[in-house]
Amino acid sequence: MPNGHGGHVRFFSVGVLVIILAVNLVAYNKSGEAWVLYAGYALSALLGERFAHHLHRWSSEEYDGAYYSDAEKAGARKIYIVAAILYVIGAVVTWNFLTTK
Repeated sequence: MPNGHGGHVRFFSVGVLVIILAVNLVAYNKSGEAWVLYAGYALSALLGERFAHHLHRWSSEEYDGAYYSDAEKAGARKIYIVAAILYVIGAVVTWNFLTTK
């Protein structure tokens, strides 16, 4: 880990999902099979959720939330839930736009 404390790299899972979705988009454009399209919808929804987590809830979970009060953790959770819904909808709509022929 870069900071020497272990844990996860911020936005790593988002980057991995973007790469997987890019490969999925290329596979869909070449094959046109429905299961590739539907897998892309599921992956894009997961991408939206992971992006919301890394952007809005990451710092409140560092060190098991030791630096945040319960009210601050609850506020971060509410913002995360609303943002996750919006980001999932945005990611799925974007996937639909990219795969419409």
